Parts: sequence; C-alpha cells; structure tokens
Amino acid sequence: MTVFKLNGLTKNKLTDYRIKPEASVLVLNIMPNKVVTENQISQLFSDIETPVAVTFMYPRSHNWQHGDQQDLAYHYVTLDAVREQYFDGLIVTGAPLEKLEFTDVDFWDEFLEIREWSRTHTKYQLFTCWGAQAALFTDFNLPKINVDKKIFGVFENQLSDTELPSGFRMPQSRFSKVDSRIAGETPNLEILGDNSVSGPFFLRSKAQNSLYVMGHPEYQADTLGNEYYRDLHKGTPVDLPHNLSVEHPEESYERWHKNSIYLYQTWINEILEEKNYERKQLQI
Repeated sequence: MTVFKLNGLTKNKLTDYRIKPEASVLVLNIMPNKVVTENQISQLFSDIETPVAVTFMYPRSHNWQHGDQQDLAYHYVTLDAVREQYFDGLIVTGAPLEKLEFTDVDFWDEFLEIREWSRTHTKYQLFTCWGAQAALFTDFNLPKINVDKKIFGVFENQLSDTELPSGFRMPQSRFSKVDSRIAGETPNLEILGDNSVSGPFFLRSKAQNSLYVMGHPEYQADTLGNEYYRDLHKGTPVDLPHNLSVEHPEESYERWHKNSIYLYQTWINEILEEKNYERKQLQI
C-alpha cells in the first residue's frame, strides 16, 4: 500500500491525494544508519494493506556518531516536540548496545521517560531487538543475558502451541537474550516465539499493549550478509549467519519477509480494531 513519511532523512512527498493514512506510527529510530533503517521500515509498511503515516523520532540525549547531529535534529522530532501529541502506535528499533548495561546507555533516562510517556500517548507498542530487551526490563524487570557468541542468522519458532504461522522465522543479530524460564513465569507476559539457540524472540503483553520482538523484522535480503562481510573486513570473529546463504539469501528472505509482513499487518489491524471500536462507542 502506501507509507507517508512525515519527516526523516528520506521523507517522501504525498503524490496520490485520494489515499489517506489510516494509522499514525511514531518510530524511535536508534539504529546507527538512520537512512537504511528508515527505508527498511518504510518498505515493510509499503508491503502491508493499510496506508500508514510515520513520524521518525530520536533521543536528544544520544550522541549520534554515524552522521551529522544537527542534520538529524532538523529532520527528526524529539519527545519535547511531540509530548502533547497522540499516536496509534510506537515502534522502537534495535541498536548495537547489548554489551552495555542499560544504565550505561547515554540516553537511558530519556528512554525511560519515552516509555512512560508512551503508555498514555500511544495505543500499541512494538519493540525490536535491543528496544525489546530494554522494554522487557522496564516493564517486567526481565534481565538480559549477555552471550559470548553472537546470535546471528535466521531463527525459526520451535513452539508448537503458538498463534504465529507455522515455521515463523525472524532475523537475529545480537549478543544477548532473555531466559525462557524466567520469561515464561512472568505474569502478564506470553512467549509466542522461542528457539533453543536464540531464546525467546517474540513475546507479547496484552496488559501493556506491547509486542517484544528480539530480532529485526525490517531486515532486507542482504542485511545479514552485509553485517557478516563488515565484521570480516574489521577482523571481528564472526560465523556465517545461521540458516542463510550470504551469496543467495533470496529464498530465505522470501520466507521471513512474509512473516514480517504478517507481524506488521497484524499489529496495525489491532490498532484499527481499537480505533473502530472507539468510533462505534462515540456514536452510541
């Protein structure tokens, strides 16, 4: 369908005025390469059936070392700029911060403020990778567990009793995870996707109106391969990504991309159902 990027480094122009966005989503983009992540998320929204308006946000207290900070401030909003606004959904991206303690992250206090603000100013939240681990910690005090060997590749859900489509897969690239037992015993938290290697990678809290996805649904076919060759070039020890051919990733990508579309569309459908319910209540 159509995605309307209302701001950002890759802002697009409205060309078909007959199409109106049906949902508004705020994206806290904390990935190093803002342009790549903007395009990946926008592509996913373009592949679902619902037109969506997207606003990109960054933590003002974070020192962005991969681009021009002033340029970012010009093209993105901060919490102060949207504090009085309301959005249907919030997405928090991942970031290569797993090896840091949460309190050592330079924008941690601001993240806590954004998370608290989101409870009253956004209806549904979708947290990915580091964002998911940080939200699980703030919402449930669920600790992250650092791992020596990078969880890297495409991992399949091994749970038999789940709402996810059969063989649901998700790209992973991280140095930490959460414990299945602790997560499973946490009240108001459900594990929808788990793998013996990656640990739980898809969790939900209906009480929090939140999805916690310990992976990167937005990744495109060549993303994991590019990370692999980047680490090789830097001399960083790295294994080939699990369950993916870096030379011919298309077949694997086709499958996980369908799962990512399912994730985004299902999430947006929940938002629309809530909006339609509210409209119905107003008419009574």
